[in-house]
Amino acid sequence: MNQMKKLLNFLFSMQMMGVLIILFAFSIGTATFIENDFGTPAARALVYDARWFEILLLLLTMNLIANIFRYKLYKREKWSIFLFHASFIVIIVGAGFTRYVGYEGNMHIREGQATNKITTMESFIDVKLEKNGKISGVSEKISLSTVKADDFEERVSIEGSEVDIKLKTFIPNAQTSLVQDMNGAPVIEMVAVGSGGMAGMKNFTLEYNSHQMVENNLLAFGSNPHPNAIVLEYTDSLRMMSPMPMQELSMMGGDAIPMEAKQWHLVSPRKLYDVGGTKLVIKNFYPAAKFKYVQGQDKNAPTLLVFDVKNGNQKKELIVKGKKDYLGQPEISSVGDVNVSIAYGSKIIELPFSLKLNDFQLERYPGSNSPSSFASEVTLIDESKGIEKDYRIYMNNILNHEGYRFFQASYDTDELGTVLSVNHDRVGMTITYFGYFLLILGMAWSLINPYSRFKILGRQSRKVKTLAILAFVMAGSSLGANAQELKVVPLEQARSFGEIMIQDNGGRFEPINTLASEVVRKVTKKGKFKGYPAEQIFLSMVSNPQQWQTVDMIKVGNSDLAKEIGISGKYASFRDFVNEMGQYKLSKKVQDAYSKKPAHRSKYDKEIMAVDERINITYMVFTGEFLKIFPNPNDKMGAWYNPTSEVNAAKDDSLFIKKSVVMLSQALNAGDSKMAETYIEGIKTYQKKFGSEVMPSEAKQKVEILYNNINIFKRLFPYYLLIGFFLLIFLVTHILRPKFPIKWVVGGAMIILGIGFLLHTGGLAARWYIAGRAPWSNGFETMTFIAWGCLLAGFMFAKKSKLALAATAVLAGMFLFVAHLSWMNPEVTNLVPVLKSYWLTIHVAIITSSYAFLALGAILGLINLSLYILQDQKNKAVIAENILDLSRISEMTMTIGLYFLTIGTFLGGIWANESWGRYWGWDPKETWALVSILVYSFVLHMRFIPGLKSIYAFNIASIWSYSAILMTYFGVNYYLAGLHSYAKGDPVPIPTWVYYTVAILFALSILAYFNYKKYNYEPETEEA
Repeated sequence: MNQMKKLLNFLFSMQMMGVLIILFAFSIGTATFIENDFGTPAARALVYDARWFEILLLLLTMNLIANIFRYKLYKREKWSIFLFHASFIVIIVGAGFTRYVGYEGNMHIREGQATNKITTMESFIDVKLEKNGKISGVSEKISLSTVKADDFEERVSIEGSEVDIKLKTFIPNAQTSLVQDMNGAPVIEMVAVGSGGMAGMKNFTLEYNSHQMVENNLLAFGSNPHPNAIVLEYTDSLRMMSPMPMQELSMMGGDAIPMEAKQWHLVSPRKLYDVGGTKLVIKNFYPAAKFKYVQGQDKNAPTLLVFDVKNGNQKKELIVKGKKDYLGQPEISSVGDVNVSIAYGSKIIELPFSLKLNDFQLERYPGSNSPSSFASEVTLIDESKGIEKDYRIYMNNILNHEGYRFFQASYDTDELGTVLSVNHDRVGMTITYFGYFLLILGMAWSLINPYSRFKILGRQSRKVKTLAILAFVMAGSSLGANAQELKVVPLEQARSFGEIMIQDNGGRFEPINTLASEVVRKVTKKGKFKGYPAEQIFLSMVSNPQQWQTVDMIKVGNSDLAKEIGISGKYASFRDFVNEMGQYKLSKKVQDAYSKKPAHRSKYDKEIMAVDERINITYMVFTGEFLKIFPNPNDKMGAWYNPTSEVNAAKDDSLFIKKSVVMLSQALNAGDSKMAETYIEGIKTYQKKFGSEVMPSEAKQKVEILYNNINIFKRLFPYYLLIGFFLLIFLVTHILRPKFPIKWVVGGAMIILGIGFLLHTGGLAARWYIAGRAPWSNGFETMTFIAWGCLLAGFMFAKKSKLALAATAVLAGMFLFVAHLSWMNPEVTNLVPVLKSYWLTIHVAIITSSYAFLALGAILGLINLSLYILQDQKNKAVIAENILDLSRISEMTMTIGLYFLTIGTFLGGIWANESWGRYWGWDPKETWALVSILVYSFVLHMRFIPGLKSIYAFNIASIWSYSAILMTYFGVNYYLAGLHSYAKGDPVPIPTWVYYTVAILFALSILAYFNYKKYNYEPETEEA
């Protein structure tokens, strides 16, 4: 009895909770890499759908229930904590209903047709037996993967017969391959060219005792079905006989060798035989061979399943072809006195109502093939309820009827049919959504509940009351001297030209000012060139391409490449890349670089590719291909023209499109500013006349130009970094020497950071207004938003500790710095259809805000490790007090971060459910978000686990746990594929700096540990 009690106490202990959480996080994290390398079926078979995984979840749930009672979370003062802990139990129960009761499928409808049938997303093996008019069978769901497949072995009884069916093996992406086999039959691979020449060339295979029509001639191998057939035969050698004369020709040329009709002639591979104008070539001859199925590379090829079927003493092998998401076609055979039919694939489910597709509509961004949105106009027909009603289904707008939810998933390539995703999970979804509600309510309540851990930490954290000012002078950057004499257009005309609207390759309309900024930044890696603003450089390149082809403006970052090109500095001209023969110097190197997988590309290869991109951009500027500034008068929603386009317009319009930029260039080169301005105004007038319906408003255009010119985020990050570092130095000095004055320094820093925060907010608002959507749909935007969230968190905790504000200022500066690195894209782009949802705004805003709070926890942990290292016998008490205070703030900020991360992740599940019909699909991004939740849940519960209760352990964990966030944000995008990756590719290698960072953090952890053990003592107590 005592042993059982000890076992139960261990199973339901906090130590076991910690083990289960880490095991759960490790399992699902590993599954994402299995999915990336071996496919989704493998990840599901080994982890997500495995029985041990279900047992793990069950143990976690039971442990959670037990600890709810152990710590008496049902008490009134702990109701808020009880709510959000109980919510996880509700969510897991809902997930169970979804897993075992709900189902998904696809409905395909062509325009004008109606259907009530859906095909299941899961695959099934369907077995049917027939004997004496009686039918029996079995249907079983199955998951096949290359690493682990479900077993299928059934015994089916029918009319006194016992039939055993066993899946012996399967071959994914199956294709046939001819393999030499001593037990096989003779096989010939041939090529035939008819009288029509090469256009009628035909490749085929002749097995022994088979025949093939070649134009009007019958070609037989072995048996002779017709007296006028051309016959091939094999005994000890390969022979051929024809009813008409033929000739043998060598593939290498030479005279033809005549061959008499109706006589046997020896033939051999690699020779050409002319039979009445039809030319035959024997490619290969196999005296004994068999066709075997092997796994191929074609992902659209079917899966082949091999079954052993046994009925008494009768046994037969049955080969069945099928595919996931496609209806299985049965393979039928007789085994003894029983007819056996086996099929593999999706099943048909009939709904109690039908949908008719009236019209499928696909909208594209103007002038682009990229879909802006697509929708299905359908009629719901439910005769049992007397309903016949029209609906419009599109991304993020569903049809819900009788517990069936229809989502716009895909469409036919001819755009005359639609594919709707169908989900039936009323019970599971209701329970899960209720769990989400409890989760949000409980977490929000915990932040204001006076008895919660969060509020207790707030009361315990001492306030730092010192205020003050930091006086310093920021030196402006000086302009470099011009090494070349540049002919630059006047700034006034450049600014006026920058106001002209242009259509980019993605279909977005933007001022030339925006394009010019992007071009100059890409080509020169600077915001300005030689001190001139981007629009001035851009118009100069357009108006005088010959001169600018000799200007050293293309950045070359690799010294070896620079030497090969023949330049001495870091910049080359366009002409430097062309040799005396007019050939592109990098052509072969570019091909070699692109032929390698990203993981195998060296720094030199990457620089080759980057320089090649810059050269292509400058070429498109010089030729005018970038200047898509002329609306199509005949198609207001169509692609805009550039001066080199084939124009389909009236003569005057066509002439204006072709000549206006040329005339503008001539006026600028002649120094005639007045005439140049006339041409610029003419282009603007033409745009308003023919393109006003698709152009942004004038107010939006002006805001975008102002946003580009100010470049607020790039200007802010040096201030954030400098002030943050100075403030950190002053505050740490104050901790070590309490008499050190910092009042005016802290006050001044807060004022400057406050102004920066307001400007930062204005930049985000401007970008939101320009794009017409929330500014966090790509890497650059989320980085700038996380930086904003960091500062917000800093100001929230500034009253508790000014170190929090200093740390967040540094973090904000670092995030903005990362946002402006070369691999981040600051361009404002159109959204793919799935991102056009208000859920994007809610989900991403909360998620990215959580990253900022959790980053603050990590930086406070880093500060505490540094304080441990600075600790000695004299200052150990004051440093210990500050470490304790900062640790409390760190725990508070991590609590907020975890709440936001959890709520944001599950709101993302709602977005997914509204977009493609499932609130959780183990996509790598959502999986790693869950890993992050589990990691931080473990960190915040370490105070309950013996051996992990110390402040040092908490600070170590607060730093290293942020690696889960980095993996979620960066790692998934670069190393794993999924629904969140809208630009996929091969994985990139891990940057070198990651290894250095890990080594430095490890060294800091060790050094801090020795001082912690030397100067600190923390008795372990049981937490309530």
